Amino acid sequence: MLTKSARVENELARKRWNREHEQALDELLKQLTPVFLHSPDGVYLYLDDNHKVCNRQMAEMFGMTVEEWKRTPDFLQEFVAPQDRGFFATNYQKHVTSLTGPITFRFNAVRKNGETFTAETEMIPLTWNGYPIAYHFVREIREGNP
Repeated sequence: MLTKSARVENELARKRWNREHEQALDELLKQLTPVFLHSPDGVYLYLDDNHKVCNRQMAEMFGMTVEEWKRTPDFLQEFVAPQDRGFFATNYQKHVTSLTGPITFRFNAVRKNGETFTAETEMIPLTWNGYPIAYHFVREIREGNP
């Protein structure tokens, strides 16, 4: 059982960590705003499930508003079909958290209404103030569209 001072210390550390994550994401978004506004692809930055942001194209691809997309509690559960979650998570671990380099791959995505579609993403690892961040470009792949 934690003492009261240990609980307070843990809570302060959690709040500081949250602030640092929000600041890192905000600062990076400021630098990338032109891309977010003008890319024909869906674009998003992902630090963790509580710290992510996307452009309008990304949210609309998944049948959501930008705010709805940002508030989703579990990225893999909401946006990636069950059969591709392990594959997607493995790519994230190998390329983003390890900072080994970008990767392009296709996966089965899930819209808000439950409809699935084929998507392709370029997962690009970045660091900002020491935090690994996934920078993604996502597009829907339609039949006849390579």
